[in-house]
Amino acid sequence: MIRRVWFFFRYGYIFAKALTQSTIDVAKAVLRRDLDFRPGFLAVDMECETDLEITSLANSITLTPGTITVHIERDRKKIIIHALNVGDDPDAVRRDVKETLEANILKWTRPGGWPPRRARSST
Repeated sequence: MIRRVWFFFRYGYIFAKALTQSTIDVAKAVLRRDLDFRPGFLAVDMECETDLEITSLANSITLTPGTITVHIERDRKKIIIHALNVGDDPDAVRRDVKETLEANILKWTRPGGWPPRRARSST
């Protein structure tokens, strides 16, 4: 239990850091004259299962400037997001969502923490 509380506060710090960096990045993008960014929609595979996990991830994405959660698929295996700047590597945005946000959410929402407990099937 103490470990989960530790990971909860750790996530708060990680999220605050990501929030600050995103705020700076969006402010720079808006203030520049050339507006050189590539907005786009991305589907991100999720390991989140419970309503708390999915809601925490979706809200964390939406609260981060430059990104918004658009849709969660009915099977709850993918989350669709819109990013202000996908850049040249959309997979880097997906990795960032999974490694910075989702992995740390799962550490405080699950008794066993990471890795995810669900075995994915192709059906």
